Amino acid sequence: MTQFQQQNLNQITQVQPTVASASPRLATVGQFSAVVLIWSLTPLAAVWTVQEIHWAWGLFLRFSLSIPLALLCLFYCRLPLLLNKNALASYAAGALGLFGSMLFCYMGATRISSGMISIIYGTAPLWSGLIAVFILKREHFLARQWLGLSLAVLGLSLTLGIGSGHIQLDMLGVLYEIIAVLLYVMSMFVVAKIGAHIHPITQTTGSTLLAWLGYLCLLPFFLSEMPQQLPSLQASFALLYSAVFSSVLAMIFYFRLIQQIKPTTVMLITILTPVLATFWGVCFNHEPLHTHLLLGLLLLCAGLFLYAYRNTAQSNAK
Repeated sequence: MTQFQQQNLNQITQVQPTVASASPRLATVGQFSAVVLIWSLTPLAAVWTVQEIHWAWGLFLRFSLSIPLALLCLFYCRLPLLLNKNALASYAAGALGLFGSMLFCYMGATRISSGMISIIYGTAPLWSGLIAVFILKREHFLARQWLGLSLAVLGLSLTLGIGSGHIQLDMLGVLYEIIAVLLYVMSMFVVAKIGAHIHPITQTTGSTLLAWLGYLCLLPFFLSEMPQQLPSLQASFALLYSAVFSSVLAMIFYFRLIQQIKPTTVMLITILTPVLATFWGVCFNHEPLHTHLLLGLLLLCAGLFLYAYRNTAQSNAK
């Protein structure tokens, strides 16, 4: 952990309510696992939502439900909603993911399966690594790590049988999801770059408010798509899950992870989530299960080990 990250973590600890102290490493692992589990179900929730509700209204309703919970968390933890220049910039950077990325994600969800959405999001570590090495020049990857990333992406592709003759892809839907991934990666880097020293709950609340304003501005263009009746139990559950878990709880953990570990390490979340997301799609949405899955999982695990091993070794050396 760098000196900047350690100072940031100390500031966060000082403003939190009194709770029993736990191992920082254990807490980080718990938050990492929670984000993986929550976000593995998020693509399925998006697909279930847009099956009945137009994507613009689905996102507006999702974030309308998220705001009261985020404000409640802010109030419970006795945290102020900072409005200084750095804080607003950090909120805007977070909103790039909550608004821009989610907008294209839901547009793509109208055209492709939840498993395919998670597969495409699984390429985020590759984009993150390319940006970190070639644009920001902050990291240097060994050949072993590049091999790990390549194997992981190949494994993710094989989990849904990409490349087999009977798989039909909606290329526009794929393009939407690729744009969503790029915006997601950019948002993560910009939040880390600004370094506003903001508590994750404050960051989540501020970014959620800005994203909600963005969706509100979109609604006049989709008035004809306004829901005319109450959604089904399935769509209602998907909306509630997305609002409470995906938009608030997972984002609080996610912003905390950004402050504590490297962006490329955070991106490992998107390598793990497609594995679970694929099974959720098969079990709950009757998405097809191909023989490529087992080989894909094997390559995924191998790639994940090769990618993460270098970061672990470096951390221990420091």
